[in-house]
Amino acid sequence: MRRATKVVAGAAAALTVAAAIALPGAEASGDATVVVHGAALPAGGRSQLNLVGCSSVFGRTTEAIAPMVGIAPDGPSGPDGRRSLAFDLAGGNAVGPVSYVDGVDAITDAGVSVYAPDGTTGVAYVGYQAPEDAGTTLMWIGRADLSAAAGTWTSVDVRGLGYVWTQYDMSTHEQVAEVGASGIPAFVQAMGGDGAGFYAIGFGCDGHAFNTDAWRIGTSDGTTTYDFEGYSTKVSGGQDQTIAPGETLRLGAHVTSGDGAPLGSVRVVLEKKVDDGWAVVQDRTGPDATVPVRPREDTTYRWKVYSTAMVEGAESAPFTVTVQEPDDPTAPPSDDPSTPPADEPSDPPSQEPSAPASSEAPADPAAPAVESTPPADPATPDPTPMTVEQPADAPTDAPADAPASEQPAPPGAAAEAPTG
Repeated sequence: MRRATKVVAGAAAALTVAAAIALPGAEASGDATVVVHGAALPAGGRSQLNLVGCSSVFGRTTEAIAPMVGIAPDGPSGPDGRRSLAFDLAGGNAVGPVSYVDGVDAITDAGVSVYAPDGTTGVAYVGYQAPEDAGTTLMWIGRADLSAAAGTWTSVDVRGLGYVWTQYDMSTHEQVAEVGASGIPAFVQAMGGDGAGFYAIGFGCDGHAFNTDAWRIGTSDGTTTYDFEGYSTKVSGGQDQTIAPGETLRLGAHVTSGDGAPLGSVRVVLEKKVDDGWAVVQDRTGPDATVPVRPREDTTYRWKVYSTAMVEGAESAPFTVTVQEPDDPTAPPSDDPSTPPADEPSDPPSQEPSAPASSEAPADPAAPAVESTPPADPATPDPTPMTVEQPADAPTDAPADAPASEQPAPPGAAAEAPTG
């Protein structure tokens, strides 16, 4: 079934061949894992998100790249980490990584992990500029079909496939020559030796939804693996302050992504310190939240965002609200029944304070859950019922993750290659 919630993640970077191939920034030597929050791969890196045509590299149809981030489906060969990217294309195009390299024959690992509930088909392209074409706009591009079985994680390495090779003028996208099928080492040797180029891998040609993670590109010096995880978050709000007995204080919080970008709806919880940890005071739907409190005694609070399929959890620094001693501590308590106790709100709450919903109890989901990337929607004014400070059951470490189609998330950068 086609997912309803999608957010365009960005536009494309292009592979260009002019006087020579200009490659994006070099990778460090040695094995390394790059954790990608959302779909925003490191800017200027040699691996980027890419859309290609399935029948031919430049034969793609107009389609927005719409990555979604969510819980990685279970499987014996699943990727490292908790989350993965998910895509649901219309069919006819393929999406995945493009990795630019100094020598195509020097690559020892070029692959991805992919999971498709109904299976999916894809395509691999290898771009190669022969030594005799250096300084021109000519490039050989090999094409090979890909497939992934249904209901299991498949690790795909395109290095050893046989490719049908076509030479293009990259400035016009016109075909110049074509040869039969050949593996990369044999073709490179026949063309005079190694040369710079790219590896592009994509799935979704048949329009079947799929998840992908653990993008890899490597040489004998080491392999770089890209691990897709949730959007990082930051929550700020609250400071140490002193109030008079019976005074009402409005505590506020603001949630952003890890890089300071605005977020859509997220659940943010005000907690207070108790003897055995932290207890929920009240929760709100962010990114902006306000909770009025009237503590009877000195109380330490913090704001917390709980981890979901979409976002990584975060906590604010604890802060303490100090309640002044009354002017006359020997004065008898008031007999006026209209005077509320110090720990009660001055106005009745419009809603009962609530502990986190049972659906957000910590658990690893038993079924695949994919969550769309959220748009930064304007914050809805938050209701501010007065909080009755009574102990509440705090949520355990992390609520369960909601389905991806229910929670949009902020866009990440995407890229596309090759284009002219």
